[in-house]
Amino acid sequence: MGVIEVKKWFPFADELYYEHSNKLFCFHHAGGSAAAFRNWKIWKQIIAVFPIELPGKSTRIKEQYITDYLYVMPQIAEAIHKVTHQTQIYFYGHSMGAILAFKTACLLEEKYKKKVNLLIVAGRHAPQDHFPDDYQTYMDDSELVKELIRVGGTPKELLENKGVLQYILPIVKNDYRLNESFDYRNELFHGPIVAHCGTNDPDASASVMKNWGNVTTNSFHLKEFLGNHFFPYENKQDYYKALEQACTQSSTKIFL
Repeated sequence: MGVIEVKKWFPFADELYYEHSNKLFCFHHAGGSAAAFRNWKIWKQIIAVFPIELPGKSTRIKEQYITDYLYVMPQIAEAIHKVTHQTQIYFYGHSMGAILAFKTACLLEEKYKKKVNLLIVAGRHAPQDHFPDDYQTYMDDSELVKELIRVGGTPKELLENKGVLQYILPIVKNDYRLNESFDYRNELFHGPIVAHCGTNDPDASASVMKNWGNVTTNSFHLKEFLGNHFFPYENKQDYYKALEQACTQSSTKIFL
């Protein structure tokens, strides 16, 4: 993987970020893209934020989307490996991104013998638990629209615009296909895990999220935030500040 190919995975990382000693890699939710974390780059203080862009999404829209995590995950891990020499590494994943972050962190440990200092997961059940989404990709598009309404996060005006729907639904459906490809193979992460959940998230309550503590051999901490499934974006800069503090305090195992 050459330099240009590596940088495709991190479209919003400034050149100086690659030399930064603290890097936060961000994995987006289904239907999102690296742009979901652009504000975090503005709000950052002491950590370089690396939103991850999957092929076929946003800045890589002309590329073929990959719907099998067994194929896409090694590519992400390789790209991260190439930009994290002598670096403190932190992972953040929201919803679909949580399981992709977990799998990638385990692969970095196994294949590259590289330590992820902290894994922060938000809004998704633990990998060993099986809770199928209400929407499955064999269903028609009207069911996908219902699912987007149920979980929130998509502006109403977009869901009511047929032209926009024709464009975004295939992209969102690809993310759900990727999500459906995940399976748990008894991996254990050896770094600390912090799990975040929304107080009104119908799919990932505190009682569900606590099971992330069973997939680490290290410390585990669970914290609730006001909001629904998209609480990270509802709480905006306050939430990002909590992330930065959790990362900087991870070495002492003191978490927010």
